[in-house]
Amino acid sequence: MKRIAVCLLSVVAFCAANPFVETYLSEVGVDPAGQFVELCCAPYSQSIDLTGWQLVTTTSTCTLGCYLSSGEFLVVDSAGLAQGLIGRGELRLNPLGDSLLLLDDTGRVQDRVRYPRYPTGHDSAPLPPTTGSVSFWNYDDEWNQSMNWYVDSTPTPGAGNDDYSLISGSVTGSGGEVLDEVVVWASGRNGDCHRGLYHQSDFSIGGLGAGTYQVGAWAYHHSHSYSVTYPESVFVGYAQTTSGINIVVPLTGVAEPTRPTAPSPPLMRVSGRSLLLTGNGSTPLDVGFYNQVGSRVFFCHLGVFQNERRIEVPARLAAGVYFVDCTCGATTTSTKLVLY
Repeated sequence: MKRIAVCLLSVVAFCAANPFVETYLSEVGVDPAGQFVELCCAPYSQSIDLTGWQLVTTTSTCTLGCYLSSGEFLVVDSAGLAQGLIGRGELRLNPLGDSLLLLDDTGRVQDRVRYPRYPTGHDSAPLPPTTGSVSFWNYDDEWNQSMNWYVDSTPTPGAGNDDYSLISGSVTGSGGEVLDEVVVWASGRNGDCHRGLYHQSDFSIGGLGAGTYQVGAWAYHHSHSYSVTYPESVFVGYAQTTSGINIVVPLTGVAEPTRPTAPSPPLMRVSGRSLLLTGNGSTPLDVGFYNQVGSRVFFCHLGVFQNERRIEVPARLAAGVYFVDCTCGATTTSTKLVLY
């Protein structure tokens, strides 16, 4: 099942607030000696009654019977289930590859993760090390959420996630100007994260896994928008910060910011019952809607386009939770869509 990260036509579009996507799955450990799933309730969210909620893998099901308070972490493991402290049933994860669903008490999918699945992102995680885990990064600023699963070799069940990698540096105009608004992004096989800036030059993009990334920026300055891609690939190691990535945005002409054609597809912005897409002008784009059991309920082939295009969610789709795939070439990203 599916999710699409949010993409915007320009920095102005980034400033249009999109709904915060509530996530619960926070860390997954697959060591046969002590497998666990960590759930997290965002600090600004209301407490959740998990009674009747289920964690479902390809070979096991457990039913929860507890509360998850705002800002709290809940560790679900075989020991806790056996004692009846958090619920009942079994939790088994295949160390070589599995899918994990979190269903609410009505059977709706509230969150999910699959591993190994690349590029990593909202519900796609790398292969966890046997004695480690995969951990979730979920950062929200006024531009949008930045979400990614990454490898953590030192699991922290019951506590905040750490050991993610970062890329840091500065972004300025070609004359050294501090730009009005900027979204700096890093995109690669092990992450697709961003950070928004407002009248600031220094940036730090977190939540990345070890690997090589393309880095660039969308900028808005004196009522004009610009974009630039850093000329070199940027490598970051495990739990490491790669610094000194200084991006210069040429303030000549007026260019609509566009995402590079690789490694990530153009992304999508959700607006009510509409999806707003910006093509890259060179690669066909396909969009598929899936219901909670994974059946495709709508498909749209958009071909090659560059300007923004709107897709209306079919009126026949009832209120509920859906997952949407955005496919560009060999790369697919996805997100959860909630219809009211």
